Amino acid sequence: MDAETEIFKRKLKELRNYKGKHTELISLYIPNNTDRSGVMNQLTNEVSQSSNIKSAITRKNVQGALRKLIQYLKVTDFTIPKTGLALFCGNVSEFEGRTDIQMFHVIPVKDLRVKLYRCDSDFYLDPLLEMLAPNNIYGIVAIDNREATLATLIGKAYRIVARLNSNVPGKIKAGGQSATRFEHLREEAAQEFYTRISEKINEIFVPLVQEGKFKGFVFGGPGSTKKKMVERGLLDYRLKDKIIGFLDNTYTDESGIKEIIDLSEDMLKESELVKEKQEIANFFEKVVKTSLATYGLNEVVQAIKEGRASKVLVSEDLKIDQASFECNSCNKSFFANTDTSVCPSCNSKDIEEIEELDAGEYFYELAKKTGTEVMFISRDTSEGQQFYNAFGGVGAILRY
Repeated sequence: MDAETEIFKRKLKELRNYKGKHTELISLYIPNNTDRSGVMNQLTNEVSQSSNIKSAITRKNVQGALRKLIQYLKVTDFTIPKTGLALFCGNVSEFEGRTDIQMFHVIPVKDLRVKLYRCDSDFYLDPLLEMLAPNNIYGIVAIDNREATLATLIGKAYRIVARLNSNVPGKIKAGGQSATRFEHLREEAAQEFYTRISEKINEIFVPLVQEGKFKGFVFGGPGSTKKKMVERGLLDYRLKDKIIGFLDNTYTDESGIKEIIDLSEDMLKESELVKEKQEIANFFEKVVKTSLATYGLNEVVQAIKEGRASKVLVSEDLKIDQASFECNSCNKSFFANTDTSVCPSCNSKDIEEIEELDAGEYFYELAKKTGTEVMFISRDTSEGQQFYNAFGGVGAILRY
């Protein structure tokens, strides 16, 4: 997932958590071809219309949010990005009677088709959430003659979608006719197991193929059961064409799924999880063996500003207090801590906080100025956990 999509995803996750005490959270969707003056006129009219709101507190919060939106659009010269713009503003305070009006801007990762204004008790996110539907899904199957575990690998996370147990009896050493009959029963039970697995795989993965979202399978497990199942089962022909490869591994439960993912980096090299693991390993190596890596908040920020950072790794769970500000005296915008009280350019106290930024947004906006790539690191893997715990969740690979 590229940095823009990750920022988009993080913002939607944050916005879903906000609930208004009343109908006072505003969602504004502006497609690229929208008339700018029409939007400003609509917001001005909404300020006037909101004077009819009976509750004084709700009226105050709605009008405050509308004015903050208008001010933001004026300050930013109202440039509509190519894919459109979505703005969200309102009182997000968790405490009744307190006011904390925050504004959030979201640049859609796909063309925004809908133009709307809505004031409700939560932010309206459905058109944006639809843009996050996954497109690259892998299937992982761990199987032997006792059990099978099926999983999907979507982005950086896997999910167990089915577990099946077989009725195949263990082998016996008895000879003669009884051994022949017993082996025949074992063969029938194995075929029944293969059929059940195939039907479950078809049920789960054929729809993904039809939607164009499925990239391929990796089958793993001890022995030859995995190949026999494919050869003698009833896999849909569209799925047979999606088999990437077979791996020998020890386990067939959830541990087996993790094992297969670890062993199949070459096969799954296009998956986000494998790319992330490889990027962290490269960072760890440079920290240990060279001077071409640094970590820590201040060190990484300095490296970006000096143009020395070629790639910045940021943990998805990193927390910092940063915001974008506008100085009303010198008209310059800048990033600073949320408790900043003066403009760093002219020392004026007449500054306005435009929008609070999370760590990801802060580093992304900072890195854009120097052409530095940003990659977000999850904590779903042991490598991601180590990066967060040992390196503070932020690091940079340096150009020199």
